[in-house]
Amino acid sequence: MKAYLTDPNAPGGIRQDDVSSPTLESNQALIEVSHFSLNRGELNSALQGPAGRSIGWDVAGTVLQAPPGGPQLGSRVVAFSRASRGWAEQVAVPLNDLAVVPETVPSATAASLPVAALTALYSLERGQRLLGSKVLITGATGGVGNFAVALARLMGAEVIAQVRRADQVKAVRLLGADTVIVDEQGDQLSASGPYRLIVDGLGSRLTSKVIHSLSPDGIAVIYGVSDRQTLEIQPGFLLGSGTGRIEGFNLYRQSEIESISRGLERLLGLIRSGKLQVAVDREVGWEDAPEVARDLLERKFSGKAVVRVRS
Repeated sequence: MKAYLTDPNAPGGIRQDDVSSPTLESNQALIEVSHFSLNRGELNSALQGPAGRSIGWDVAGTVLQAPPGGPQLGSRVVAFSRASRGWAEQVAVPLNDLAVVPETVPSATAASLPVAALTALYSLERGQRLLGSKVLITGATGGVGNFAVALARLMGAEVIAQVRRADQVKAVRLLGADTVIVDEQGDQLSASGPYRLIVDGLGSRLTSKVIHSLSPDGIAVIYGVSDRQTLEIQPGFLLGSGTGRIEGFNLYRQSEIESISRGLERLLGLIRSGKLQVAVDREVGWEDAPEVARDLLERKFSGKAVVRVRS
């Protein structure tokens, strides 16, 4: 079957190749992939490691085989490929890493959910008493940032969103942000605190500054390190805050607390009811995956990109 593999020397860090069809384990369903979505984190990894590795976390498609207790054959599902083998014609996924997609939810929308939307959801749920409290979302134009802004608004928080450019403000406001601040250094964001929760995917000097604007019992959740910088934290600030803390986020570890299936079901329910709106910024065909991967790495667009394997 055809698949995309990593290749640091290829456009977007990926290339097409022929690979063996998946071998099923007893707890896995076989999915014929119709769509997959791209995440900057997996593409950065593709550029750094050896060529020829499988890639792909987020997929949607149709069930070809399933063990007892699994979805019916022909069911549309969305899944998280924790083995990172999703950018292919077929993928095998454990039952607790997939969910059936409601009829009213497009497969392209569903494919955008696993990594970005679950990271946003679970990061926000690390916070407490968010209703009416200030929540800061850095990198609000990214995939996780988009979902975090929308979900924080649903949770009743006062949403403060950080963007890099003035032309990004309108789109983030439409997601539900109460305030959008153009700031790459962190000074303006710090002045807008204190924050009960910070959801951060930058891990940069900006992060170092805004962490010191947490409320005394606030939490900063760091899910990514896009700028490859070192955090600088004043120990006295944390000591003085009492219960303030900084936490890392890892979706693999988080799935030990709540299954991927359950998290996806919750998100799909919000979409089906019309409470959560999902925008796929780019949807392209199979052959265009390297180009859209390159554009995502170069930040030529915001939000999520989805590739159609088959319609």
